[in-house]
Formats: sequence, structure tokens, C-alpha cells
Amino acid sequence: MFSPSARWRVAVALLLGSSATIALPGVAIADAPAGALARVLPDLRGVVEDDGRVPLLVQLPPGRRGADLGVVEVVPGIGAAKLTRDEVRAFTDTFPEARTVTGPRKRIHLDRAGDTSSRALAYRQETGLSGRGVVVGVVDTGIDITHPAFRDPDTGKTRIAWLLSGGSPRGVHPEVEDRFGCSDPLLGPCAVWSAADLDEVIEAGDVPWELRDPFGHGTHVAGIAAGNGAWPDAHEAPDDPPKYVGIAPAATLVVAAPGSSGAFSDPDILTGTAFIFDRADALGQPAVVNLSLGGDFGPHDGTTLLEKGLASLVGDDRPGRAIVVSSGNSGTVFELSGELAGIHTEARVRPHASTRVPLVIAGRGSAYVWVTMRPGDDVSVGIEGPDGETWIDPIEPGDDAGYEGDDDAAAAVVNAQVGDKSDLTEDTNGAVLVLSKSFSEAGEEVAVVLEGEGDAQLWVTPTSAVTSLFLRGRVEGTVAVPATHPRLLAVGASISRTRWQTLDGDMLSAGTVEDADLDGIALFSACGPTATGVPKPELVAPGQFIASAMSVDADPRTSLGGGIFAGACPDDTVACLVVDEGYGISAGTSMASPLAAGAIALLMDRDPNLTQGRVADLLRAGARRFDGPVALGAQGGPGALDLLGALAALAGEEAAAGQPPDVAASWWTLSSSYARPDPTWPLHGIVQLRRADGTLASGLDGSQLALEVEGGIVTRGLTKLRHGTFEFIVAGRRGTAGTDMRVRVLYDGVAIGEEIVVPVGGDAFDATDERMAVGGCACHVGAGASSSPSGAPPGSPSSAWLLALLFAPMARRARRRGSVG
Repeated sequence: MFSPSARWRVAVALLLGSSATIALPGVAIADAPAGALARVLPDLRGVVEDDGRVPLLVQLPPGRRGADLGVVEVVPGIGAAKLTRDEVRAFTDTFPEARTVTGPRKRIHLDRAGDTSSRALAYRQETGLSGRGVVVGVVDTGIDITHPAFRDPDTGKTRIAWLLSGGSPRGVHPEVEDRFGCSDPLLGPCAVWSAADLDEVIEAGDVPWELRDPFGHGTHVAGIAAGNGAWPDAHEAPDDPPKYVGIAPAATLVVAAPGSSGAFSDPDILTGTAFIFDRADALGQPAVVNLSLGGDFGPHDGTTLLEKGLASLVGDDRPGRAIVVSSGNSGTVFELSGELAGIHTEARVRPHASTRVPLVIAGRGSAYVWVTMRPGDDVSVGIEGPDGETWIDPIEPGDDAGYEGDDDAAAAVVNAQVGDKSDLTEDTNGAVLVLSKSFSEAGEEVAVVLEGEGDAQLWVTPTSAVTSLFLRGRVEGTVAVPATHPRLLAVGASISRTRWQTLDGDMLSAGTVEDADLDGIALFSACGPTATGVPKPELVAPGQFIASAMSVDADPRTSLGGGIFAGACPDDTVACLVVDEGYGISAGTSMASPLAAGAIALLMDRDPNLTQGRVADLLRAGARRFDGPVALGAQGGPGALDLLGALAALAGEEAAAGQPPDVAASWWTLSSSYARPDPTWPLHGIVQLRRADGTLASGLDGSQLALEVEGGIVTRGLTKLRHGTFEFIVAGRRGTAGTDMRVRVLYDGVAIGEEIVVPVGGDAFDATDERMAVGGCACHVGAGASSSPSGAPPGSPSSAWLLALLFAPMARRARRRGSVG
């Protein structure tokens, strides 16, 4: 055990190092017990910001306000602060009754998609609506305010109504800056800019650094959701019609740019989202906020303070508000040492035996592991270092321990500390682990050791140049935080193109996809279910190879930085992702999420009182069937974004009612490929009824629908969600591990699709031989582009990592069996 000073040094480094990605994996700060970590870690690597401060979210005690604790109350009941490392423990010691959390920073998840796949162009033509009078909000790396895609084509004025940037407070809008902590040393500094302020800057031609977007992610995302496709002045044929038009090209933009490098703290994300809704209210407009960011570090059950804070900003009592989150890019598993490896795995922990969960880590730095158990589980957690050396013996729930060894090796475990012993609450049952060392570039195997009884689900997030993957990785359960909250709309990615013509006239194709894969699920798209069985994503939209606005400061031809359009080109070319002046190609669920956000803006243009729940129902009800392959059903959710379908669901009373569906055009899905022998561990099913022409089968009460289950139980029967869409919940029976559950859905006695056979097992590896997305040539641990999505170094061009994987000719889909034991 450490001395108090040594425990401080070791503990903080472990827990705060997770990261997120912009267009790929995405990492945000998930809830980790700041006080407990401060007791057992050294320097909070991966959590500490450039100025040496640690970002915190604080759940305020009942009856207390943020000012009582000296923090900024961002949303009711949740405060935020950024403290030095020495101040973290002092704060938690002073206010033990306040739940104080931190964690690795979250990162961003990185033409044709809007016109054909989502039918946005057809929607705009049919309705005459283009998002005017609706706010599209973006929390991201920034936006190129000079790009013509964000300016009114008639007046030349900016369409960005408000922008929250880094930098010193300007004092021009003091009330707004004070409201969001820009002047408060606990959170700031930040600055607020109005449209008039931005127009002055554009006219002067001298854009300050805080208003630039050198990473380019935010500009690209904003262009997908609400760009108007206008050409830059450098375009040779400015009279050409716009080509790369966003989904809601007339929408008002409000942007929060807390992190230009692509790494965001939870306070920044929550503050930015609250800022957007506040400014939309001031404008008197409905708003949808896009969060193309997230992280793999967290309980994945929707209980983080970030997720609770975001969910509190939307709901049935807040019409005209919606939040869309990318599902994450961690859905790929890799072949490694004869196993499938990924950021997520799970294990059944049985009494009187140790369960060893192997993890391979490469590079110098830290890896953060979150373990989530079921309520009532009693699991002790330890760490085995390289070569079988015991770093930390399994410690019981309610305890913590640390380790310091040779070669800078350090580790910590905080296990289910609740109440007086830590800042964790009973909202979730879990443990946090940190492993830090100069690991071999070829990779070293360590392990999480579990004892007791229960079900453990595990996620790993690396920091810096570290790569970390669980052997026996899984695709299901990889959806990122904050997309795991049941009230936040998570969006996965499909394949929208396999080739494109570069600005130089070259035709480029991706080695991992073929034309037959078009409109299928993207290899990297993360999915649920969550740790509590909630199905994710709620929707899938095009995300693999999307053309949109390119920030002038992220143009690889002129910029020396590491933006999202740099570093992924084959044959040492520089501009393979530049498709036109001012426009580039990128990929990730980061690109899919703003498509859905733009779609919501178009729906709000028709009905400004839509709520978060109603929007989710409309998009799910209007989803269409995929034309391409869906290797794993959970990745596809209820279907693909279809704006005309959502419009039909919104105006269901206008559609012909009562006409029977065509079972050949209808389909249904399950949220997981296997079942536990536990009635409290649900599988959700979605049934989509369509007529022969693909339109919604509206006006049906479901009386002719039937659900048949053998070898399992129905915990909730067929329930109508909206026109043509029904839901049900099934589960495995206790004591049936090793058997199969068979599920069928029928309409008027005729089966819809095929019977689904669901294996029942103690964990996924006992139960299934599932078909999973496998990345082939990117499988060598420690090799640049071969790292997992979560292995993209903070601040590095995560979309470049993703594109490098997608260019890899050996990537494929495969069937494998594994086991944890």
C-alpha cells in the first residue's frame, strides 16, 4: 500500500486518462470518483488540461446551490469547476456530501448522403422547408466563420447567431459570459460572440485564433447538419449550383467550441449544450444540439453526471429541444494473438474461482478500465501485471488500493466505494482501474482479475500514444458515453460511398468496402445494448465517407497541423480527402450524427414543439430498411434515417389508414444477439410494418400482430410506439444456460422475416458464435494506424486513424468464438 503522498501520485494518474474521439471512437470524461482517485493515483494523466487543472462535475447536495460550494451551477443540481490537482482532494474533503467526478476527456467521433440515403432533398422539395427559424447547435472543435457555407447567400452575413469560444472574456456580452462562467476562474476563460461581432471580424479579414478551427471537425460536422453548399471564392465556377448541401441549409447556427484539439471535458460539454439552448430561447427558436463526441470510459448505464445533466436539458416538459449524440467508433474488433480484440468485453464471475480478463497494452502511458456489475453483484477486483506478476490482489467492494513498481509502473483500483468512502453513489455498481507503465511497443498482456459472484462488463480507454485492447473483444456493448443515456438519441453510421474523385481528378476507393456494401453498416459503428439492456443506436445514418465543409485552417495543402483531412492518404499523397475547394471527405459516427440533427431541424421547421421523446419515436418509426449488409443486428438499430418516412409518421393522420402491411416489406430486429438466463436482463425488439411500396403501415392497432417465443419469456408484449412501429421485450429463463430461445413475429398468421434463434448463456462467449466486424491489417498492437479507435492519441487526427483503417485492404467480417475465464 502507498503512503498518503504516494497514493495521491499514483491514484490520480490512472483514473483521469480516458479520451474520446471526434469522428471515431470519441471520449468524454465519464464519472469517476475524484476523491478516491486522488487518494490512489499520481498525476491524472489524460484528465489534466493543458493549464494543469482537473475538470470536475459536482452533484450538489439537496438544498445547496453551486455558489454554496464555490462552483458554477451549469444546470440545476449540477455544478462544474476546474481545479488544480492539489485542490481536488481538498475540495472533496471539504464537501464530502457532494458527489464529485472526473475522468479522461472525451473526443470527437469522426452530398450524396443527404440527397439519396436520407431523402432530405426530397423532404425539402416536398415541404418547402429548409430549417429556417430553427437552431442547429454544435458542440465541437470550432467552426470556420469565413466559410461561405455558413453565410446567408443573399446578404453575405453570417448564419452563426452566437458562438462560445475559448479565450479571454470580451465583455461585450457580460451577462451571457457571466452566466456560463467565462469570467469565473473555476471554469473560464471563455468568450461570447454574436452574429454582429462575427460579421465585423469577417469584414476586417483578421480572424483571431480562438475563432478558427484548425482541427476541422466542427466545421465539417456543422456543414453536414446545416451548411448551404456555397463555394469559396477560390472556386473556378462560382455559378455552379451548390453540391455539398447540408440537411437543413437555412437553419440558424449556434456553436460552442470548448476544445480545438478534439478533447473535451464534461464541464465543457455540458456548459456548451446549455449555452446553445439558452441562446435558442433568446432567439425564440426551437433547437437541436449535435454532440459528435464521446468516450469509452464510464459505466455505460446512463448514470454519469454528464448524461444526467444533458438529459435534464430535454424532455416532455421542454418542447422544441432535442439532443443527438454519435454512438461512437469503437465497434471494430481486431485479430490479435489468435483472438478477437476490442475495447469492450464481459465475463461471468463464479464463486470459488478467479476470472482472468486479458488485456494487451502497448506504448508508454496509461490505460483506464471501467467495470460495471449488476445491482447486487459482489465482485472483488484486482490487477495482474505483465508476466503474471500480481500488482493488486482482488479488493472487495467499498475498498481501494494502489501499486507502484519498477520502470514507472503504477496501478490503482477503486471498487464500488459508496457513501462515506468515496464519491460513487448507488446509481451504479462498478469499479475503476488504472494501469500505467512504459509498455513494450509490441504489446504486453496484463489482466483484470475478478473474484466473487456476478456479471462484469468492461471497457478500456488509453491515453497518449498507448494502445489497449481486451482479448475476446465484443462489438455489442461498445456504444460510447454519453450516448448510453436512454433519453439521448444515439446515431450509428452506414456506408454512403466506396469511392470519390479528389480535387486533383484522381478516383480513390477504400480497400475495406465494395459497392455491394453500400447502405450497409460501417465497420466501426458502435452499438448497444447498454449495461442495463437499453437498445442503441436509436437510428443509423450515412457516416462512412461524407463530403462537407473543410475549414481553411484544416486544409492539408496549406496547413501544417494535424486536422481531420491529414495523415490518412495512401502513397504519400497529401490531399486525397479534398474533393473540392473548401470541401473534404471524412468518416465516422461523427458524420452520421449531424445528419440526424439536421433532419430534426427540418421536422422542427414543421412542428416547433417537438420533444426529445417524440423526435426519437418519429425517426425510429420512419426508418427504412438497409439495402446493404448488416452483419450484426444490434448495429443497425430499427433502421436507416429516412426523412420522408419521419414526415409520414409526423403526419400519420394524412396517410391512408387501415391498409394491411406487406410482410415481405416489413422487418423486425433484436437489441442483442444472445440472452442471459435472467428475466431481469432484457432484449428489446422493434417491429417495422411497411406496405409493398415501403410506406408506413399506419392506422393499425396491432391486433393482428403476434409474438411467439420458445425457450424464453415475454416480459412486455407488443406495444405500439407510433404509426407502423411496435416494440416488445423478451428475456431468457433462469437455469436455461446452454439452450436457445426462438423468437418469431407474425402478421395475420404470416411470419415477418425469419425466426431468430437467440443462444442463452452466462456471458456472450458461453452463448454465441456471433458474426462481428473485424479489422484485418490494422491488428498489430503498437503500430500507428493499427491501434484501436480508442488508441488515437489525444489531439491526433482521429478521422485519419479511421480512414487509415478503412483504406486497409484486409479488413473483413468474420465469425469467431471466444471465452473469458
